[in-house]
Amino acid sequence: MELSENINWNEIEKSFGTPVYVYDTAIIDRQIKKFRSAFKNVNAHLKYAVKSCSNISILKYMQTQGLGLDTVSIPEIKMGLELGFKPSEMVFTPNIVSFEEMREAVDIGVPVNIENLQNLESFGKHYGNAVGCCIRLNPNLVDEVEQGQTGDLDFSAVNKEHYDEVDSVKVSAWHNQSKFGISMSQYDLLMEIIEKYNIRIEGVHLHSSHVILNKEVFVKGVQTVFEIASKFKDLRYVDFGGGIMVKHKTDDVVIELDDVGPLFEKEYKRFCERIGKTIEVWFEPGRFLISEAGFLLTKTTVLKTNGHIDFVGVDTGFNHLLRPMMYNAYHEITNVTNPKGELKQYNIVGNLCEIDNLGTQRMLNEVSVNDLLVIHNAGAYGFSMSSNYNSKFKPAEVLIHNGEAKLIRKRQSYNDLLANQIEIDF
Repeated sequence: MELSENINWNEIEKSFGTPVYVYDTAIIDRQIKKFRSAFKNVNAHLKYAVKSCSNISILKYMQTQGLGLDTVSIPEIKMGLELGFKPSEMVFTPNIVSFEEMREAVDIGVPVNIENLQNLESFGKHYGNAVGCCIRLNPNLVDEVEQGQTGDLDFSAVNKEHYDEVDSVKVSAWHNQSKFGISMSQYDLLMEIIEKYNIRIEGVHLHSSHVILNKEVFVKGVQTVFEIASKFKDLRYVDFGGGIMVKHKTDDVVIELDDVGPLFEKEYKRFCERIGKTIEVWFEPGRFLISEAGFLLTKTTVLKTNGHIDFVGVDTGFNHLLRPMMYNAYHEITNVTNPKGELKQYNIVGNLCEIDNLGTQRMLNEVSVNDLLVIHNAGAYGFSMSSNYNSKFKPAEVLIHNGEAKLIRKRQSYNDLLANQIEIDF
């Protein structure tokens, strides 16, 4: 993976220390343009997924580019409001929250996605037809490439028997064990609740996933959601969520937006003609926009060996970047201090009192103590998932814009760790 040409790593370390998250707006711009280009012929609206990187300067930059916000909590909504986003420019797509939290979002005026039957029924009891909502679905599709056995299934059918058939297959792309979305195996119950309370369904949301790597599966998902959406006379938009993967290795297989854009446009136009009106299409990209734009700069502190493995110890860990330990996620690592050194194999490990692998069996240019290492694809779910484990400080964040490095979050201090603690007498 390429490093950003806009970032001087030595100057970043000198000015802000390490570890530090660094984001490049030029890469964010590139990704926004890719998305808009792919869906230029549909009535598309982009809403940045705040949970991926919630720094208010990042949100503000997305606002300058004409994006709305996809939020999953009331504090995220409040951040958007304080930055000047209109409630109508946001969407509330939470998971497993109380109905009271849903009501708070509705009272603010933010459109809500409802992803379970319990909250849908509560919504119907409380609002009836007075307020519209969106339903978030899990259509239980299967990745044909991996399964190789679903070509004869009719994904456009919307009935319980059909989805029972799909459920019998081990699901890869959308799976039955997922806690996200209303499973289409509950389709009859879903429609029963909607009809019982005359709920105004203004949107249908597809629970997508970054593991959709095949355009045929993508299209079948689109067809499925459009088929379901056609049932609702008050429909204003269809929300296709986010989760579109970017490459972490040069040989990674990912879904290419330029490939699926024309296919999506064809299905979209067919759908609008069928229902007799032009609906909006919402997307909630997070990872796609910010992942490659973010880097974690860290310094080598310790070199050691156990006789079999050479370890590079650095001044960060899974308290700053959780994904490698939580998901076994791969993040490329580059030695920017010695870019032409001899390649050697290392395990790059963090400084926590836990198993703390950031990268194993990696070929890096020879590493020395105090060398600067850059961890790639750290913009999404990096800082936003960080913690104070081992009572370590969270890192600083820096934004590169027009060639200038600006601090957008201070490094935590000892006082920050104690700020909300209360010492009691014994």
